[in-house]
Amino acid sequence: MYVGSRYGLETHVLPRYPWIEFYQLPIRGIARPGQRKLWALWALLAIAQLPIALVKALVILFKVRPTVIIGFGGYGAFAPLAWGTLLGIPLFLHEQNLIPGMVTRLFAPWARGVFLTYPQTARYLRARRVIVTGLPVRPEILSACPAHKQFGLHSERKTVLVFGGSRGSQVLIDVALAAQQYLSDVQFLIVTGSHSSVSFSQGERSVLVPYIHEMGRAFATADVVICRAGAATLAELAAVGKPAIVVPWPGAANDHQTANARAYAHLGTFSVVPESELTPQRLVEEIQKALTQSPTSRRAGHGEGALNSILREVLSDATKEHDTAPLSWDRRRRHEWVGQSLF
Repeated sequence: MYVGSRYGLETHVLPRYPWIEFYQLPIRGIARPGQRKLWALWALLAIAQLPIALVKALVILFKVRPTVIIGFGGYGAFAPLAWGTLLGIPLFLHEQNLIPGMVTRLFAPWARGVFLTYPQTARYLRARRVIVTGLPVRPEILSACPAHKQFGLHSERKTVLVFGGSRGSQVLIDVALAAQQYLSDVQFLIVTGSHSSVSFSQGERSVLVPYIHEMGRAFATADVVICRAGAATLAELAAVGKPAIVVPWPGAANDHQTANARAYAHLGTFSVVPESELTPQRLVEEIQKALTQSPTSRRAGHGEGALNSILREVLSDATKEHDTAPLSWDRRRRHEWVGQSLF
């Protein structure tokens, strides 16, 4: 059973997996200054919708009666985790970013275990137990093959894949198209984002599409990737050993994308370029440098191994008998005390 926001990417992705029961909540992230236009109004709307989301989440929990709740961070997880804490339902969390988000920080003291992508994340949490598992990567990412024809590309040319997440990034698109003028032997596959007005555009050396569901094939087709520094994106690129030019999104909470990118710098396959330094000339230099790199081996710690570690811990706990009484003050203090022992 999957519970998420009716405004999130999951509404476009999960219908492709009919075996997943998807419950939608009217919940949004609270906008921050500079994140979007009229951010204050969007923040007020998110706060106004929160009581509705909490009521609906409670109805879902009584309908589903889950044995365990796993929260993967983000605002969509807040309401189920809040009720799970109050009702004494066992909780687990997974934090994909190096700097944890507010939801993970808030519920970590009450979780039976917090799975981490990066060991450094433990210092930010008051958790009674942390397990470093890495970030699960979908099997289709690891097994995908190049598909130049599917994307309308020439197989004999070097290919640069550009994408900025589900909503896209106009900055990356503009700079990439400007840099293409100086790279006569390179073709570009550009993902504009699901909110873009571009439906499909194909030029002599560039293909623009709003969204790609089969990202594994896109990664396999590309010789170099230009992207933001979302944790899932970096884990997938590291897992397949793909050279990448990473431009962290400066609007990310606590600048966690920059922290994510720096954590992967030791691999030697990722070039981190701050958005303030991103120019067509700089991008041309980075692309040429990346194209000369030899292929790297896949990175351990991600993929099926990470998923198996998480499932093993959750299923092992689910088979045990627990006291599921609502939280008491003494129990809360115990969680906080155990969390402090991590430091």
